[in-house]
Amino acid sequence: MIRMFLAAALASSCVVGCASIATAQGSYPEKSLQLIVPYPAGGAGDVVGRIIAGELETRLGKPVIVLNRPGGGTTIAAKEVAKAAPDGYTLLTSSNSTFTLQHAVKENVPYDSGRDFEPIAQTGTLTMVLVTHRDSPIKDVAALVAAAKANPDKLSLASFGVATISHFAGELFKSSAGIKMLHLPYKGSAPAMNDLIGKHIEYHVDTVIAIRPQLEAGTVRPLAVFSAKRSPFLPDVPTLAELGYPNIDLVSWGTVVAPKESLRPYATGWPRRWKRRSQVLR
Repeated sequence: MIRMFLAAALASSCVVGCASIATAQGSYPEKSLQLIVPYPAGGAGDVVGRIIAGELETRLGKPVIVLNRPGGGTTIAAKEVAKAAPDGYTLLTSSNSTFTLQHAVKENVPYDSGRDFEPIAQTGTLTMVLVTHRDSPIKDVAALVAAAKANPDKLSLASFGVATISHFAGELFKSSAGIKMLHLPYKGSAPAMNDLIGKHIEYHVDTVIAIRPQLEAGTVRPLAVFSAKRSPFLPDVPTLAELGYPNIDLVSWGTVVAPKESLRPYATGWPRRWKRRSQVLR
């Protein structure tokens, strides 16, 4: 039944889909919840997490405390939740960075995505954007590729963590373009964006949520998006596919999970099938 409560609450969020659920019964929740976010405050993951927490508070009638646990490419937060008490009061909101990409490149990930977590709801998808600071002499992707080829491993390309979707997007771009750039991993979106604005780094891959406020402030310049279609939030920014890289189609998807077995105490009467529909943020 905990999944019913949480899925129902999440259904009203502007970033979360709807769930076909039965009427919930029982006393859950009896106390405040913790929502673990694997990124520092201020980044896209933190923004989404706080929206989710606000919706849960409203619908469940209990406080939802957001705890930022950055580092390890999201693995520090995921490990904490995997080892938390399976009582439904500790949740994790994260993305494919946590649940698929870490396992793809690391031998010793401190959790098992399939074994250690109970899925609650999908939170949508986010377009990834290749961006530079406003004063960069590079005006487009073609100029960036030319500069990188002329200066291999000299230009910096930041991500918000090793083996995150930001890192994978950057590596896919470099591989597709046949260029070498220096990867600079950060502990999250916000510190990377701050260094980009401060011109301490030259290029960065981040989500459309993180890019938009800086674009409106005139501090950054988006060069391309990684999705197959242009983002309605950045309609003038071309896709990398349009620019001659047809194999690039990459987005960040998010979800909310609980520790495995969190649902067992509430399992009586659950429907066997769940229908979810996610609102896509592009």
